[in-house]
Amino acid sequence: MSPSSMLDNPGAGVPKTPSFEVFVPAQTVLPPSNARLGVLGSDYNPITRAHLLLARCAKDQFKLHEIVFVLPKTLPNKPVVDTSVEQRLEMMRLGTADVRYISLGLCTHGLFLDMCAALQKVYPQSPEIFFITGRDAAERILNWPYPDPADALARMFAGFQLLVFEREGTLQLRENPLIRQYANRIHTARLSENIDHISSTEVRQRTLAGKSIEELVPAAVAAYITNHNLYKNQSDQH
Repeated sequence: MSPSSMLDNPGAGVPKTPSFEVFVPAQTVLPPSNARLGVLGSDYNPITRAHLLLARCAKDQFKLHEIVFVLPKTLPNKPVVDTSVEQRLEMMRLGTADVRYISLGLCTHGLFLDMCAALQKVYPQSPEIFFITGRDAAERILNWPYPDPADALARMFAGFQLLVFEREGTLQLRENPLIRQYANRIHTARLSENIDHISSTEVRQRTLAGKSIEELVPAAVAAYITNHNLYKNQSDQH
């Protein structure tokens, strides 16, 4: 993987204007018009089989042409201290190497609104953008303490739609008067199998306990974690 300007100065502060860089392009090509782009943002610490299943189900159910796995350089709700951005990007590359429709990218910002603004600058096709998320993340995004919630929601849904996988509960936010007007921009998606037991946290905890993670992550990712001795410290589990 070639070095990037975003990684050259890891100690630099977050720039005011969001930016996005593709690290690994998809092997498929977006059509010049009516393109549908899925976006799955996560800390990918590490990438798991759940991320891959979410992408596949979203693509199949909503006819997406490409899905970009976005790794935010900074996260709005939690720090990542146990692995570097470079290590997580490499695990993402290893875990998606045989999936033609997935691309990988790094964004300077972690909020969906900022990611959307950054993505629109690098996709000349002006695709319809669908953010793929779980129920808990959707509720967090829609209830985020924006300075002006009405304005933030208006800009958000002008830029993208939400695809919500209702893992471990049902999304209830459509009953919120502020959100109800955007009901046609919030879609629920179905998983083809139960993955409630798969999470990045579970991978880290099993690794710390010396247990197998083969069912949770692609084999190449499991090998990378072992070879680089990741997630072996108690402090890494936050």
